[in-house]
Amino acid sequence: MVITVSLPAFLGRSEAAAFRNQLLVALEQKESIAVECASAGPLPSLWVQLLHSAATSAAARGLSVTLKAASSECRQSLQAIGFNAAQSALVLE
Repeated sequence: MVITVSLPAFLGRSEAAAFRNQLLVALEQKESIAVECASAGPLPSLWVQLLHSAATSAAARGLSVTLKAASSECRQSLQAIGFNAAQSALVLE
């Protein structure tokens, strides 16, 4: 089973903490995660780190974290910090 979560409208620090808790709950339930980010603009580096960390933890458990419908702004922000899809556990759909 895959749990789908959406990125919040505002990507601040407090929202990151709440989102991180959602990811942790899904991983504790041994569920892969699909992050709906079609309406997301550029991702702050904190959020990229959060998603990458969750994906690494998920991969260690045989699970995955997938970004669904990532906008071009979202993809550009990932590339801007040197994100390499071939070397990351984070899956771009």
